[in-house]
Amino acid sequence: MKNEFEEFVDLMEKNIDRCPWTKQLSTKDFQEEISKEAKELETAIKNDDNENIKEELGDLFWDIMTTAYLAEKEGRFQAKDILKSVKEKMKKRKPFLLGKKKDISLKECMDTWNKAKQQEKK
Repeated sequence: MKNEFEEFVDLMEKNIDRCPWTKQLSTKDFQEEISKEAKELETAIKNDDNENIKEELGDLFWDIMTTAYLAEKEGRFQAKDILKSVKEKMKKRKPFLLGKKKDISLKECMDTWNKAKQQEKK
């Protein structure tokens, strides 16, 4: 998976640097693309269409990552900061992923998640 991800990022960076259509876009322009792809994914899931789910997840992922890299080019933040941020959030909300205890109940999982979210709001 790591190689696939690295190849994906390489292709996406080339798209941002070389594609005339993408070059003219900003993060705000991708808002519509992301919404459109999310709706198409929702339809694929409702239809239980695995091939289309896979395709729409890919399209949505492409648009999200392109938006992240465009934001980086606009000087808003670094794309890698998104990964760092979500990684830290999940560590707080799901600390059991890194602990020794492998099996936790759904109630424990939900209680931990909700408690972390409440602390974040403070």
